[in-house]
Amino acid sequence: MKKILIRAHMSPFDNWDAQSVLRDDKIGTNAGNMIFINSIMRALMTEDVQIDVFNTRRDLTDENVRRINAEYSCVIFPFANAFRPSFQWELQTITKFIKKLKVPCIVIGVGISATFANPLKEKNSFDETVKEFVKAILDKSAVVGTRGEETSAYLTRLGFREGKHHRVIGCPSMFWNGDKLPEIRKKELNGKSSVSVNWKIDLPEPIHAFMRSNVKQFEDFTYVPQITDEIRLMYYGTPFPEGKYKKITEGYPAQSCHPWYMQDKARAFVNVQSWVGYLREKDFSFGSRIHGNIAALLAGTPAYVIVSDYRISELVRYHNIPHINYQDLKEEDNIFTLYDKADYTRLYDGHRERFENYRGFLEENGLAHTFDMGADETRPYDRKLQELSLQPALQPLFSVPAQEQARRLSEAWQDREMLRKQYEEVKSLEMLLKLRRVDTYVNWILKKLGRNK
Repeated sequence: MKKILIRAHMSPFDNWDAQSVLRDDKIGTNAGNMIFINSIMRALMTEDVQIDVFNTRRDLTDENVRRINAEYSCVIFPFANAFRPSFQWELQTITKFIKKLKVPCIVIGVGISATFANPLKEKNSFDETVKEFVKAILDKSAVVGTRGEETSAYLTRLGFREGKHHRVIGCPSMFWNGDKLPEIRKKELNGKSSVSVNWKIDLPEPIHAFMRSNVKQFEDFTYVPQITDEIRLMYYGTPFPEGKYKKITEGYPAQSCHPWYMQDKARAFVNVQSWVGYLREKDFSFGSRIHGNIAALLAGTPAYVIVSDYRISELVRYHNIPHINYQDLKEEDNIFTLYDKADYTRLYDGHRERFENYRGFLEENGLAHTFDMGADETRPYDRKLQELSLQPALQPLFSVPAQEQARRLSEAWQDREMLRKQYEEVKSLEMLLKLRRVDTYVNWILKKLGRNK
């Protein structure tokens, strides 16, 4: 059987429980990562293909280089916004790793990270890192797939040719069903509609103000946290790490006693199927999270994105997802007027052409796929998931019975104790290293003075 390795924090077939996912951050900080990674796996998992996952924060060892070269036919790198300053060191490490591999390495959907207030400059601190990475990938693949035109324009500025070295493929999650999209069920939106809400901590204040004023227009709404810290807060009541988030806007659900958590108005997810299933029951989804809203579209539920940066902007424009840039929000705008203007038929305009471009990208890179299977045929990915009992939606800590609360608190305490022991081990090693440095320094001084042996 052919084996493919894909960069991910977990495989959907491992079916980890909530404790494992949250303790070890198996969603890679953001649950949205699951959407595009699972979509790629569903496309590439043919009858004779086994797909395994690896973590580029811990698995880039020489031993794994030898194992990959011996066992795997290729390595897939799905990225989100990898071209950014805070990812530079990891990208350099990945580049060194790729250079040691002898098998094809394919990048599917990489993007830049830039805000409207601070767009990319002519020269950026990470330019050389990106150049080396793209060169290493092109040595082992035909073409790099980017998320949108902003990223492709950036690579062109670095000297790579669009069409030859890179091309826009959008987000793989939008091709979950190949050349078809679910029929979007647009209903009349009013205060009694069942609505799903997504939000983000570090956003410009106009977005926060819009979210605060519009969420309260609905009686039946549910908030979906996507960041690991936020899901831990909702599920265990664990506070955010001290000092990690500099400013938390008024009304944001950043404490376990927030009314949304106390009133059971929140749900979180550790697998795609439960998430999409939940959204099928909703009338509408809106907020600042691109993949939280793409998940709604995959469920056939209308969604609207409040765009905060180029990273999201290039995706919603490429796929014609209804949206507004936060800078264009006017005082009279509210979610009802924006929804009324939203044209969901535009999603379908050009979708077949975008899909054919994506399929061509996979084939150009030598990747077999399941897109030629008939509509009535069950894909290997789906068949394997049907054998599992997947984790349902996670509820807030104070919305579940006392027995469940006690179980979760016991888990949280166990995890805390494990982390404390690991910390103590690290502190002990740190002390030994410090003592060793002192000893080395003293010997150096004595040598200079001619007093050591």
